[in-house]
Amino acid sequence: MWYKAGSVSLFSGSKVVLGNNTAWADKNNGVIAGGMMLIFADCKIRIYEIESVVSDTELVLASEYIGCTESHVGYAIPVFGSSDTFDHAAYVAQIAAMLAGYQAQLAQWKTVLTEHGQVTLTDSNGQSVVVKTLPDLTDAFSRMMDKTLNGADIPDKAQFVANLGLSDVVRQSDLANHTHTAAQITDFTEAVRKVLVSTLAAGQGVSLAYDNGSNQLTISATGTGGSGSGSGRGYTVVTKIGATAAQVFTFPLSSNGDMDYSFDAFALKEEAGQGNKSLTLESFDAESRDKYSQTSALVWDGTLKPFTGGNYQLVKDGDLYSVSIPADGKSLTIKTASHYSDLLPLMTTNNTPDGYVVSASSSYTGTQPYYAFRKKVTGAGQSWSSNSTLPCWLRVDLPQVTAVSGYQLAGRNDVMPPHYNRPVDFELQGSNDGNDWVTLDSQSGIVWNDQQEIKTFLLNKKRTYAKYRIFITKVDSSPVEHAVLSVFTLIHAPGVVLKSGDDVYSVEDGKLAKVEPTELNAGTINLNGFVNSGTIEASELANKLPVTVVGAENVAVAVSYQPYTQIAIPNARTDLKLFNRIDSVKLAATEKGNGKVRVAVSTDLLDWHVWNGAEWVNMGGLTADEVSAGKLLDQGMSANTLAAITSTAWATLLPGVSQSETANLAFALALDVPDASVDSATVDSLVLSGNQASAWKKQTEAEVEIRWYPDKVTFKTVAAGNYKLAYQQP
Repeated sequence: MWYKAGSVSLFSGSKVVLGNNTAWADKNNGVIAGGMMLIFADCKIRIYEIESVVSDTELVLASEYIGCTESHVGYAIPVFGSSDTFDHAAYVAQIAAMLAGYQAQLAQWKTVLTEHGQVTLTDSNGQSVVVKTLPDLTDAFSRMMDKTLNGADIPDKAQFVANLGLSDVVRQSDLANHTHTAAQITDFTEAVRKVLVSTLAAGQGVSLAYDNGSNQLTISATGTGGSGSGSGRGYTVVTKIGATAAQVFTFPLSSNGDMDYSFDAFALKEEAGQGNKSLTLESFDAESRDKYSQTSALVWDGTLKPFTGGNYQLVKDGDLYSVSIPADGKSLTIKTASHYSDLLPLMTTNNTPDGYVVSASSSYTGTQPYYAFRKKVTGAGQSWSSNSTLPCWLRVDLPQVTAVSGYQLAGRNDVMPPHYNRPVDFELQGSNDGNDWVTLDSQSGIVWNDQQEIKTFLLNKKRTYAKYRIFITKVDSSPVEHAVLSVFTLIHAPGVVLKSGDDVYSVEDGKLAKVEPTELNAGTINLNGFVNSGTIEASELANKLPVTVVGAENVAVAVSYQPYTQIAIPNARTDLKLFNRIDSVKLAATEKGNGKVRVAVSTDLLDWHVWNGAEWVNMGGLTADEVSAGKLLDQGMSANTLAAITSTAWATLLPGVSQSETANLAFALALDVPDASVDSATVDSLVLSGNQASAWKKQTEAEVEIRWYPDKVTFKTVAAGNYKLAYQQP
């Protein structure tokens, strides 16, 4: 049975899970400590152990949640009802049997690779085969190639020399009268090598590889499983480097009885890999998130970037509305982002409707102050325009004292560069007598992005005055500096509060103030709610996470989140066996303002390296925490530095690539945005370019002739090249 009622809210890096319409504490539902919880988030299923059940709507996980902070997430908890049956003993016995079988196979292979004698290998189907151990094979070959024996262990030296074709060099009488060392006999070593290579046969489970260029013979163990016709035994594989055309290779067979020819053989020929091939190592899709160990504030959506905030919609929560928000960064700002109400009427003259009066420091010919109070963005001729040098102001007097949450402004929609005339530096001021003005909000360096744009500015707290004015000190025009406004209005925005556990807080200028009493209802929110929190530093939220925004209406809140430096470390390396040379690795990264992206590379996930232009520098280990993020940010490579690394430099880090050996790479990334409002750091893709490793093409009968005899199998090449010759043993 499964318990799946309601939904859950999850918090990155926290063990706490909050439920909505859940009844976890009800013992009849079967949710208990030690149980398993399946969480359906990010198109994935995550499994956690339940450490404790706190209440109907709160439980604690045994480990921290590694996903993103989310609300209304589906879940399922397996529970056992009175009628459920499950044979735990049988299940445990099955697992134990599987582990025992696996352990036995490991022990058998350990014996093959490390001890002397013969070993019986048994597969999962009960089939067995007896093989010699690898140390015995290598010892036997070493004795055969030992030059210090000087032929002392050869029973018939004369016949041995004749077989080598050295009769002209060493006479029979010489053998009877005296001896020579191998070094004294011309081409002795080469002749012995040829004889050994041509007569030495690999037994089952052994691979021989002889390189004609280096005269090196390699013996290695192979698997005993194989495919093909006949008895199905494993293949013996012999590698021939630098084979010539029409060359014949002969391999003796050790048949225990009559040869029935129920065996198979084939040949592979090496084909050079293609050059200038690309491999996308990472595209940073949502599916890649679980492949990395990372800090909590990274967004994976086809790009990788630090989380810097977004809009969160409050949803029904009893009689109120709420939403959980991420709050574990350096700082954050919370503003209401919807349900604004206009506090001013549409003005038709400077004093109509009754009770409202608008005025200005000056007005350009043909414009009136009330033009800015007609609720639409217009051109300069239908807007209010000052007729003097800065500063200037535009004012509205209300019928009575009115609480204001914020204001909205718009410039002209027919700008003619350089005559933009939109306010850049300004203040909203309030007064009750028209003489003494108090600054309620101050803005500087405002950037206008669109001619139809209406900008909204929220106050840090509600202010109550009878008269308000916008006081402008700078516009985005030169040399004509008069200001133009097509929209100026005052707004009311619904307030919200923060909830941490059972405590309720209001926020003003970034400082949390606990609300007493803590009974949370619409009246409490209307009285204590805020519309603009100001910048809340991490220290203000110490011991208060996670937090929830609560409102009396289903408003949206805009959260601006300032993250710490972020780091992403892959859990596994990328196998580069398809490449035999790396030409370049390019990280498509975009840095804006002081945003920064840095990268390091590893071959083992233990030590991380950076290229300093002359050599690879080991910067040590990295972990998914703030300290390592800062370390990688300071010592890591930029995207340009990474792209400039040559194939020669890559070869020094990965010598195995050029030798067609196993080579693996992993890339760790650090991203930093010191000021999320103006900086950005984004990574789009990570692409490796290079030459593909060679492939091995299976040869036809016309390309390699294979012949079976009662005591041997032969391969005859048609063309020169590198070959792998594989055959089954009787």
